[in-house]
Amino acid sequence: MKRHAALVPLSHDHHHALVQARRLRAHGSAAATEFLRFFATETTRHFREEEELVFPLLYGDEPESLREILLQHHRLRALAHRLRSGEDVTGELADLLDAHIRLEERELFELLQRTASDEQLLRLGLAPREPAPPLVDLAAAVGRGPLWGTAVADLNATLLAWDAGEGPAEQANAERDVLLVVVGGGGTLELDGAPHVVRAPAAVVVERSTPWRLVAAADGIRYLTVHRRREPLQIRRARAGG
Repeated sequence: MKRHAALVPLSHDHHHALVQARRLRAHGSAAATEFLRFFATETTRHFREEEELVFPLLYGDEPESLREILLQHHRLRALAHRLRSGEDVTGELADLLDAHIRLEERELFELLQRTASDEQLLRLGLAPREPAPPLVDLAAAVGRGPLWGTAVADLNATLLAWDAGEGPAEQANAERDVLLVVVGGGGTLELDGAPHVVRAPAAVVVERSTPWRLVAAADGIRYLTVHRRREPLQIRRARAGG
């Protein structure tokens, strides 16, 4: 069935979320930062619009699919929180997000289009989705952990922030050199076991395979990581005789 124009913005969100689910499934924890940025900005708004505007159109005689979808919203939020806390739940999260979107598109939205009037659907007033602006205010985002991220043809960039005494676990990028740019606050950068005090504005290149970690100073730390984008997984021809 053709999607009603009033629901098209939500279906566009679903398409982008399926892309995120595929990336989580393919790249695991390497895709976690980008997914958490997407979840905090796009998915949180999407869930709110559904729960506050769309789902009430079915209240009174709630179908079983609606109860299941609301439960899935709760489970997806919980899994995103666990991922943000460092647990590797990428596979479970990707599978649930994929199943959730397909349930909404194939059952709930179809039911809405059969039971809700055009007037009710048009009254939802969901705005068309627009691409994110090219300029980013690195000081505007609030919170801790990954605050913003983007991936283009050649580069990945992520903005992170930590409170006093906090920071990411020790890590090493085996494939790429990483540029760290401290844009706010400061802390201690342990680079291959050696401590270095860093304060904004500061930058350092961490060579590939070098273990590093950051611990925020009393005023916290905000920094950007930039590296060349990893090549997507590809299916290659088997070698002859292999």
